[in-house]
Amino acid sequence: MIKVKHVNWIDLDKGSIEVKDVTFQSDEEREVDGTGKYLMPGLVDMHTHITPVSAKHYLASGVTSVRNTGGNYELIQMMDDIAPHVYATYRFIDGEPGLWGPTSFGNVSTNDIDTAMEAVEELYNQDAKFIKVYGHIQEDVLGAVVKRGGTLGLEVAADLLHSKVIDAMKATEYGVKWLEHASSIVQHLFPGYHSQLSDEAFDTITSKPIDTDRLNNLLSYLLEHEVKLVPTLTLYRHLAEGCTFNPPELVSSKQMKLVEADEQLSINTQFETIDAQLSEAFKKRQKWEYEQVKRVTGKYLERGGEVYIGTDAPAGTWVYPGLSMIEELNEFKDFSLADFEILRKATIEAKKIVGEDDGYILLNQNPLENFEHILDIDAIFLAGKILMYEDIKNHQVDSYSMMKKFEEIEEIYRQQ
Repeated sequence: MIKVKHVNWIDLDKGSIEVKDVTFQSDEEREVDGTGKYLMPGLVDMHTHITPVSAKHYLASGVTSVRNTGGNYELIQMMDDIAPHVYATYRFIDGEPGLWGPTSFGNVSTNDIDTAMEAVEELYNQDAKFIKVYGHIQEDVLGAVVKRGGTLGLEVAADLLHSKVIDAMKATEYGVKWLEHASSIVQHLFPGYHSQLSDEAFDTITSKPIDTDRLNNLLSYLLEHEVKLVPTLTLYRHLAEGCTFNPPELVSSKQMKLVEADEQLSINTQFETIDAQLSEAFKKRQKWEYEQVKRVTGKYLERGGEVYIGTDAPAGTWVYPGLSMIEELNEFKDFSLADFEILRKATIEAKKIVGEDDGYILLNQNPLENFEHILDIDAIFLAGKILMYEDIKNHQVDSYSMMKKFEEIEEIYRQQ
């Protein structure tokens, strides 16, 4: 048993802090002096794409669970103990032509119902926790996927950011339960909108204000059908504004330095390459979408809708595993939520979905004074073990074996 003595326990259910001794089940007997420190449940990133190489960076920023919203089963199975709990789906189901190309190790791109059903069965056999569909999926395929998923106990989550034919209302009618990035809501509120519009058409459609009756009717429908939103606001904002952080101090955090020094991850190279290809017209659209999604998210929260906190790291630009959760927490401050409520949403409420991970973070400063204090980590308690920050920082995966495995996986799926 591990006992943390005299620690400031942050009780997110009660909305209070009290000094007490806290014990954790463990095979080892150990006492930790928590005097002057703060203990709270670990964070949950409810929309991300984890890999064995990025895993430690979640823990380094206080994230002890992730909801993996697309990836490769074999690769995720290579994760070691220095990693958060993973609640995962694997290959997502898209239409043709696939937004990420033809069928591969990470996606199944098809307009054929039978092929999509095989993909659903694959996910079920891999013990995936849900199914994810993507923006080019056809309506008949979506209907079949939702129906088959329902018989297998798998909810369907949808990223329909680039869909031209399926908006939030239609997705909900088919039985989709999760709108990732709060996607396809904008398509419903601004009929005719899609991401491939000409600049002229974009200006025409977006010059009109939101129809409040249409918005209220949609929110009521989503509420009635218990649809959950994960808005990933930080993703939109970085695509619109580039390499600007909320707060700016994140640039100098030890977690950012850790990411930048990680040659196995090389994430900034990826971001710089993408950023160089983004036009000012694209950034203008992302800014507009960010504003619409943020407004809708606030309205849905006011109505009592389920909204979860996720980042989509490391997609897009400047969205980092673990670290970007701090930015997303700060985004939620604009919804008139108390800091206790935001932290509860990012921990206790999220774990009702992904399962209790027994993850707790010991901090040197009070996170309720400033969410960036979550990054001042002393230790992580996870799965009956104590992980000191230095242990997490210095951990390395076998990148050679990882690359060889990845090449094998690529070849297997290329031959299918």
